Amino acid sequence: AGGRARVVPPPATLLATGAQALRGALAPSGKLRDVAALLSAIEASLVPLLSSFGPSMAFAAQNDARNVRKVRAAASAAAAAPDTASLQDGVDRLLSHEVASGCHKPAEKSAVLADPSAAIGLTWLSRSLRFICMWMEGVCAGGAPVDAAAATKRYREAMSAAYEASLAPYHGWLNRNIFNGCAKHAPGYASLIATLAPTADEATREALVLMDMADFATAAAPVADAVEAALARAKLVDSRRA
Repeated sequence: AGGRARVVPPPATLLATGAQALRGALAPSGKLRDVAALLSAIEASLVPLLSSFGPSMAFAAQNDARNVRKVRAAASAAAAAPDTASLQDGVDRLLSHEVASGCHKPAEKSAVLADPSAAIGLTWLSRSLRFICMWMEGVCAGGAPVDAAAATKRYREAMSAAYEASLAPYHGWLNRNIFNGCAKHAPGYASLIATLAPTADEATREALVLMDMADFATAAAPVADAVEAALARAKLVDSRRA
């Protein structure tokens, strides 16, 4: 039969599905919907994205998964308390519950957070989300690199700049060295592009991934902003090195 050929859309990349999940964590007002939605979004975006980079980012992915568990456990424990803060409640309420419990030392400039707790888990999750957001922004900036050498240079520089801005200020000597060791074994630019869109057409794969990187960063930044704002409202910003 005649008629137009059906246009087959490109396969969804891990970045695209992650961006969609992150947008689901925010209400139209820009505030976080609830704890459950936030954790589900992180488990569908940040954790699998880091895991996809293989052994080089396995430590970071495991840390993020551990921090998700900390937040979920804290919310579940809070649900049994008189104020019944739970996964269905907002992040602000959960943090307020922790402050009222006396487990943290709130402060205007540098709080001291209990570990494990929802606050410490959210602190590190927001930093990790900021790191991957800034890394993706740096890689996709300016479109496709002109050649393999330029691609490698941009990729490495973007990772380093993202780390220095988001995680390094809070890493002590040991964690900084762990990250630097892992970064040396991160997949190259070409491998990264192939990993993020393994089923995409080779001719359009790079353009698709770069477009989705930009979209992921656009979706991730407001979520990191919202978590950081909630911590600041509760006076639970912990700037100590770990």
